Amino acid sequence: MTAYHGVNKRQPPKPDRLPRHREITERSRIFNPGAIDAVNGTELIHIWLEHLLVLSMLQHPSPTWRWGRLVVVHPACNTDFAEACDRYRRLLVDQSTFSSMTLEELLDGSVLPTHTAAVLRERYIPR
Repeated sequence: MTAYHGVNKRQPPKPDRLPRHREITERSRIFNPGAIDAVNGTELIHIWLEHLLVLSMLQHPSPTWRWGRLVVVHPACNTDFAEACDRYRRLLVDQSTFSSMTLEELLDGSVLPTHTAAVLRERYIPR
């Protein structure tokens, strides 16, 4: 998930999907009690839904996915997403499937191919 522009916005929950979201959340056993209420209908819902996608893949009956992690990448100056990630992280008892980092950390980490890092730096890092 890449959060470059904008801010987190509250989004009303979709009641018809809540049973499936609850099932994935509870089956994962990585959330603190009350986490669903803390995210559903709040500005954290976007992170939660992306995370549920990863968790649903890990819960699939086939052995296709053995590990997965949602990594939210945001620029250092996007404090809205940084704070949201910190609040979301506090809802987890197990953080192995969730992480966040700044775009600057990603680019400075020498983990991307050189050309990819250069293109991203040119586009997103102001001089």
